Amino acid sequence: MKDKNWYRLDNAGKVYPAIITHRRTSLFRISATLAKPVHVGKLQKSLEIIMKRFPYFNVQIKRGFFWYYFETNEHTPTVERDSLYPCMAANVKKKRMYLFRVRAFNKRIAVEFSHVLTDGTGALIFLKTLLFQYFREIGIEANRESDPFIFDPGAKPNPGEYEDSFKKVFNKKIPFNRRQQRAFHLPENFDRVGRYNILTAIVPADTILAKSREYNVSLTDFLTALLIESYRQYCTDNLKPRRWKPIVVNVPVNLRPIFDSRTMKNFFLPIEPAIDPRLGEYTFEEIISKVHHYMRHEVDSKVLNQQITRNVKGEMYTFVRIMPLVLKNMVLPVIYNLLGENNYSGSLSNLGRITMPDELKEHIERFEFIPAPSTGLKTKAGFLSWGDKVYISFGRLTKDCPIERIFFRKMRKMGIPVKIENN
Repeated sequence: MKDKNWYRLDNAGKVYPAIITHRRTSLFRISATLAKPVHVGKLQKSLEIIMKRFPYFNVQIKRGFFWYYFETNEHTPTVERDSLYPCMAANVKKKRMYLFRVRAFNKRIAVEFSHVLTDGTGALIFLKTLLFQYFREIGIEANRESDPFIFDPGAKPNPGEYEDSFKKVFNKKIPFNRRQQRAFHLPENFDRVGRYNILTAIVPADTILAKSREYNVSLTDFLTALLIESYRQYCTDNLKPRRWKPIVVNVPVNLRPIFDSRTMKNFFLPIEPAIDPRLGEYTFEEIISKVHHYMRHEVDSKVLNQQITRNVKGEMYTFVRIMPLVLKNMVLPVIYNLLGENNYSGSLSNLGRITMPDELKEHIERFEFIPAPSTGLKTKAGFLSWGDKVYISFGRLTKDCPIERIFFRKMRKMGIPVKIENN
């Protein structure tokens, strides 16, 4: 397959072209802030060098009769000047357009990828490889082999990087998992089209990790419970009980280590920790206990395979396969809303602890991760850790930021210092 000039979209990526709008762009962002201003010419050269290592990203999207597909893009991606509002103003379905972009401003290098193409893990590997090559171009050498997630720009891609791992793992004998009822959604007004408001909190890693250890849970468990608690507090303070619904947080799980995959396409699934405030009062200790045990049960290959089975079978039904693309573009947004965003109140993505070779650490100040905008959820969060800091970023399409205010106010009351930045 790697010798062809066209590629199929993976199972997760197939839905995104149909649901893209001016607000729901499908773009997410990972950025690195360096110790010195970026030399754009060197960055452009670095981008051109590494593109040979990522042929599955060197594509444009094309319309087929039944499905969209990728075709090799013969043009050269160019470094763009960064803008105030990330993840906006990009029509990835336009002819000759790439499904990612590299942006730079002052000391910051950012990549914004469409979920049509890949997920956070794929984008992070691309950015780390780009940074490695950029430092080489400006005369800073490092030991690449110390980090397996920095690809050798001169090597050939591993065949496993091309695969749709959803289909590889799919087992038609496994039964579907059950669906949830409609979740609570923020009743907040949208900001103007084209605005994606970002709030990033910088938190000492040792302090927040110590707090999570007090509850004997992981950092992801702790922050997920705190986000659920923030939505619960919002409902209590602003809405009558008849307007309450289950509070469900979408927590994407990277499936590669669970199913031993090397794919650079999408390979993640959401798990859905939740509470129902209509059932009565919840203490934070109750919420964090529910989240912790739910996570332990759901992050399991057998349980996750149920979701994979449902998703892959969905595209394999005969009536779906023979449905013309023009009809799919009308039907898929409805299905996505009903079976996707309607089931979630918010989202929290963990990109993990970012590593780079020791020789490069002093030249990088920070990393940040911003999830793709969502018209259904309106507010989404992502976090990562670099060095001795945790960076928690909220992206919202609304004017006001009530969930963020509650979230960080509660964090401060727990004794966790928080420094806030806005775009």
